[in-house]
Amino acid sequence: MSSDNPTQSTQQCSAQTQFISSRTSLWLYLACCCLITSSVLFLDRPISTWMHHNIDASALFKPLSQMPLLFEVLSALVILSCIIPKLRRKTAHFALALIFTLISATIVRLGAKWIFGRTWPETWLHLDSGGNPSWITHGVEAFHPFMAGAAYNSFPSGHALFTFALVSVFWWRLPKLYPLWLAAMLGAIAGQLGQNYHFLGDLLAGATLGVLCAQISILLNKRVMTKYH
Repeated sequence: MSSDNPTQSTQQCSAQTQFISSRTSLWLYLACCCLITSSVLFLDRPISTWMHHNIDASALFKPLSQMPLLFEVLSALVILSCIIPKLRRKTAHFALALIFTLISATIVRLGAKWIFGRTWPETWLHLDSGGNPSWITHGVEAFHPFMAGAAYNSFPSGHALFTFALVSVFWWRLPKLYPLWLAAMLGAIAGQLGQNYHFLGDLLAGATLGVLCAQISILLNKRVMTKYH
């Protein structure tokens, strides 16, 4: 028997849509976890070795590797625009989502790096006690859970995490510019990988966690804005 209450039907349809969306997201995140695991096991070391011996394009890849800085600046401009009353009405929703995203991405970045404790592809930290253990210099690639220190901060990539987190929020607010947002995401991956700053698995993990941070922040933002409006 069909319902004669249009409000009830609308609520049921909305709930079903939300369920499908959540289920799809869950499957996508599971697929990303499988991809990350496969990369760590089979792709990271050979790709890093190949990059080290065959790629020398700092002029091209280094600017792309700094993609998070660009979107951090853009995010700051959006947040600061709320100081102006006329702009606040237009950007408050956007700014709050960015604030939630920056906070969550920072917490996840610090926590995840400490939890996984992975060594780097290249040796870049030079101290009196020696450089950080790396795949290229020492043939070392391993996870050391809960190992503190910059020498064990490769996984996940903070650059990929922040880029994908912030760009996802910009994509949400300005969907018509999706080619630009997609290019920024891919550019960040290419820049970090091309410089051999991170293993591919680090970048995939950072990208996945970044999108998750943005998704959670957007949902939280919607609830807060709905409550106070």
